[in-house]
Parts: sequence; structure tokens; C-alpha cells
Amino acid sequence: MGMGRTAVGLKKRSGATGEGVFGAGRSLLFSIMLVPVLCLFSGCGDNRKEIQPVKATIMRYNQLIAEGYRKQNMNPLQEVTTKDQALKLYFHMSALGEGKLRMDSTLKHIEFTKIVFPKAGEATVETRETWDFTQSDMKSGNTYYEEKDFVYDMGYTLKREGSRWLITNVSTIAGTSTNTTVPRPKIDRMGKRPPGEGK
Repeated sequence: MGMGRTAVGLKKRSGATGEGVFGAGRSLLFSIMLVPVLCLFSGCGDNRKEIQPVKATIMRYNQLIAEGYRKQNMNPLQEVTTKDQALKLYFHMSALGEGKLRMDSTLKHIEFTKIVFPKAGEATVETRETWDFTQSDMKSGNTYYEEKDFVYDMGYTLKREGSRWLITNVSTIAGTSTNTTVPRPKIDRMGKRPPGEGK
């Protein structure tokens, strides 16, 4: 729509006077500057065909991260992430393991709110995700902590390597707790919970 208005402006200003020509040139310059901006947000040319692969990479990432916590193995994440990003998740999983806890998580809903290609081979994505989490004792299987319908606003940075997209960084923009069903018990400095904690 903005491009249509620009074209009309060019036609009206292309008179015989110097001012008209100058006005047309300025309008043309604005059009040239506007095209990259429109492409950035709408996905011009090659970027448009990359939107679905980028989304698929993030969906696969969320599937693998849930499996990784449940199986205590983050190595499969390197299918869709860099080694450094997989390592960050490994450290978090290990911290839970030291507390003798296993986490089960379920992605209930995801909305892609923003997809931008700042330059060739790079993408930044923002999502709104709804998750359920349960942390349970590895030995007894008793629930230690549970959260339902936790809403995350997430940011992802991706780069293209060959024929695939890899996630290089993931950040939490915001998180909203909506329904805590089991409170988190206190843990002492040695990582031990009081006897009988959990359900």
C-alpha cells in the first residue's frame, strides 16, 4: 500500500520544473530505502521460503529439549543447535540431576510473534509459548514441583549452515506464572530436601 502511494507521488511530481524532478528523485530514494524495510518484516524473495524451515527448527528444538530433560541427555539437541547452546542446557540439566530431580515438560501452545532476517543466513525469532513443567524425585518418582500453563515470551537467534538452520542463542524475554499447583520446597546448601517433601 505504501509502495502504491509512492508510485502515484512520482507521477504527479514528474513535471518540467526542477523542483518537480527533485521531488520525484526524493520520492524514488524513499522507495528504495523502504523496500529493504518491507522485506525485513514480510520476508521478501529468498527469505519468504526460509520462514517455514526456521519455524520447524524451533519446533524441533522444543521437542528435543523436552526429551533431553526427561532422558537426561542433551546431545541430540546438536541436531538443531550449536554445540555451545546445547552445552548451556546440559549444565542446567546437570544442576537438576545433582538435586536428584528429573524434569518433564510439555509444550502446549506456541505462537510465532516475530520473524526477522537481519541479513543473509541469519534469523531472529520471537515466540509466545505455554508450557507445563513437573520436577520429580529420581528415586521415588514423587512430584517435587509442578507448574501448569506457564507462559514464556522467548527470543531465538539462528544461523544457516549449509542446508539447515541452527539455533545459536535462546533467551527468555518474559515469563508469567499462571497456576502453581505444587510449591517448591526449600533445599539446604548441600542440595538436600527435608524428609517427606514432594507428593
